[in-house]
Amino acid sequence: MAKINTDYLLRLANNQIPDEEILTGYMRDYVAQGRNIGDMKHDYMRISSNIKYINLDGTLSNLMIGRALTKTRQILDKYLIFNFNCRTTDDIEIWKWNQNGGD
Repeated sequence: MAKINTDYLLRLANNQIPDEEILTGYMRDYVAQGRNIGDMKHDYMRISSNIKYINLDGTLSNLMIGRALTKTRQILDKYLIFNFNCRTTDDIEIWKWNQNGGD
């Protein structure tokens, strides 16, 4: 089972992480584990439905999650374009998720 760094995800959703740390955290928690932004989206879904995290500084709204995923994708694309002249694909729709209805 993949490790989920909830501190990283919560700080990212609350816009508390500098761009460099977003990239290193994503590389460590996702790329190094063979995971991607779609997995990050599902991790947010699990956190948002877990009573343990719901009472932490308010709940994670769909807007906060969408912004965190978009920011991660933008930073990752910037890195990939600069280093490898490629970017992430648009296979994963990140705006249609809602907490009550899943994908």
